[in-house]
Amino acid sequence: MDSLILRRLIVEYQRLLRNSVIRHVQQLDAHTIALKISPDRQILAKNTDVRSTVYLLISSHAVHARTHLLPDQPKGQKQSHFAEFLFRHLARGLITDIQQIGWDRIMQITVQPYTELLEPDPKSLIVELMGKHSNIILVDQSTGKILESIKHIDDSMSRVRTVEPGEPYQLPPQFDKADPLELDVEGWFEIFTDTPLSWRKLMQAIDGISPAIAKEIIYRANRESSSLETKGALDSQSASNSLDLEQVWLVFDQVRAEWTSKAGQPQIVTDGQQSLVSTIALQQLAGATSQYFETVSDAVYAYYHAIEQKEVMQRQSQALRQMLKKRQQAVERKLNQLWDDLETADKAEVFRQEGELLTANLHRIKYGQVEVEVLDYYDSDLKMRKLRLDPGMSPSQNAQQLFKQYTKAKRGWSVIQQLVSDNEAELEVIDHYRIQVETADTVEGLLSIRRQLASKGWISDKSRSKNRNNQSETTFRRYTSPDGFQIYVGRNSNENDLLLRRVAKSNDMWLHARQIHGSHVIIRNPERKPGIPMPTLLLAAQIAAANSKGRHSSHVPVDYTWFKHVMKRRGAGFVHYTHQKTLSVEPRVL
Repeated sequence: MDSLILRRLIVEYQRLLRNSVIRHVQQLDAHTIALKISPDRQILAKNTDVRSTVYLLISSHAVHARTHLLPDQPKGQKQSHFAEFLFRHLARGLITDIQQIGWDRIMQITVQPYTELLEPDPKSLIVELMGKHSNIILVDQSTGKILESIKHIDDSMSRVRTVEPGEPYQLPPQFDKADPLELDVEGWFEIFTDTPLSWRKLMQAIDGISPAIAKEIIYRANRESSSLETKGALDSQSASNSLDLEQVWLVFDQVRAEWTSKAGQPQIVTDGQQSLVSTIALQQLAGATSQYFETVSDAVYAYYHAIEQKEVMQRQSQALRQMLKKRQQAVERKLNQLWDDLETADKAEVFRQEGELLTANLHRIKYGQVEVEVLDYYDSDLKMRKLRLDPGMSPSQNAQQLFKQYTKAKRGWSVIQQLVSDNEAELEVIDHYRIQVETADTVEGLLSIRRQLASKGWISDKSRSKNRNNQSETTFRRYTSPDGFQIYVGRNSNENDLLLRRVAKSNDMWLHARQIHGSHVIIRNPERKPGIPMPTLLLAAQIAAANSKGRHSSHVPVDYTWFKHVMKRRGAGFVHYTHQKTLSVEPRVL
C-alpha cells in the first residue's frame, strides 16, 4: 500500500469513522486486528447505505501490510495479549480524529477512552505500513510513551529506534524530500536542474510518490516529448537524460491534479501477472484491464483478498500435492514388498513336490537324518534330488511340515494377489486426485478435495465435523455454449459423483477424456433435442480435455455418449459406458 492510496483511504475514514465508537478489538492472525466500530448516528441518518456496524482491518504483515474496511464480520482466532490490551484501553472509546503523518505510510487514529468517572488522556493508535518494519502501536498522547505494540523492537533488533512499552514513541527515520502538494515550479527546477530524470529520481526527491506514479509521469513526458521510445509495462525502466524539465513539470502537475481530485475512480489495474490499486488512469498500461470500485477501501480489500486467496490456494495445493506424493511413495514401497512376498508364495509348488517325494520315501529315512537324496520323478530326466530334513522331527512329521508350508504359501499367494490389485488401484486413485488438485481453481475446490481425502483416512481434518453442516450447496463449473447449451464440469470426485447421481438426465450428453483421469462433463439438454450441435460438442470436448491428465497434450481423444448409456460403478466418479463416439480436440482453458 503506497502513501497516495493511504491518503485517499483516510479521507474516507474521516467521513465515515470520525465520532464513531470502538466496540470491540478482534485478533485475526498474528499480524492483523479488526476494530468493530459503530458509526455516528448522524452519519447513519444521512446515509442509509452505511451499515450500523463496520469492521476496520489493520495489518502489520511484512508483505501485505494494509488497512481497509471489511465487507462482513471477520472470523477471528483466540484473542492475543495485544488485542485484549487494546480492548481494555479503547473499548467504547470515541474516535475523534484520523490523520496521515506527513507523507509517510503512517496512520494515526486518535481515541478518547470511555469512562464515567474521569476524563482520561486520549490515546493514539499508530499504524505504520512500512513493509517488514510495519507495526501497530498504542501511544498515550499525554506522555508520548508507548503503551503496547503488536511487535516489540529492542536495541538488538534495530539501531535506529526501539518500539517497546514505556519508551517514548519516535517516528521512523525521515528523509529530506519535497512535499508533492507544496512543490512549485521554482522548487522543481531547483531539485532537478543538472539531474538526469528517471522515475527512480522522482521517488527519491518527492515524498509520497509510488513507483507506479513515478513511472506514469516519465511515461507521459516521454510520450509527449517523443524523445525516446517507452515501454507500456508496469516494470518499465524508461528514463531520459534529455527530457525537458518544464515538460516533465507540466506532466507532474497534471498527474498531481488527478490524484488529488475526488473524481478519480478507485480501480484495480492488471497488466499481465501484475496488479495494483490506483485512483487515476495509468496511460502507461494502455492494454491493461481495470476493475472499478465505489470506494478506495473496497478496491484495497478486493486487491488483498485476491492475493490472500491465491496464497491460500498455493499453500493448500502444495500441502495436498505433498500428501499425495507421500501416499504414492508409501503405496509403491508396499507394492515392492508385496511383489517380494508373491515371489516367496510362488514356492508353494516346490513345497508340495518335496512333501510328495518325502512321503514316497519314508521307508528309507531314519529319525535324526538331516537330509535325504531321492529320485525326482517330477524331473523329466529323473535326476536325484536332495531334501533337507529337521532332525528333531520324525520322517512323517517332516513330510507334514512341507504340506503345511504348501497350504500356507498357496493361501498367501491369493491374498497377496488381491493386495497387489488393491494397491495398484489405489495408485490410480492417487493419480486421479493429483489431477484434481492441479486443475482446481478455487479454495473451496481444494477444501472439498481435502475433505474427500480425510474421509478416506489419508489426511487429518479436524475441522471436518465442524464444517460438515456449513458446507454450501455445490456449484459446478458452468459454461454456456455458442448454441445456448449449459455445460457442467465436475471439479473433483464429489462433484463428478453429484453430476452422475443427481444432475445428469438420460437425454443429456456426457463427455470424458478417453482412458485417462479427468473431469466428467455434461451438456444439459432439457428440451430433449435429438442431437447436440457440433460447436457445442467441440467446446465441451475441449473443456473435458483441459480438465484431464492430458491437458498439456496438443490433442486429446474425448469420448461422448448420451447419458442413458452411462452406468455408475462403485466409487466416486467411476463409470462404464457404451455407444460412445470420439472427438480428438486441443485442450481449451476458459
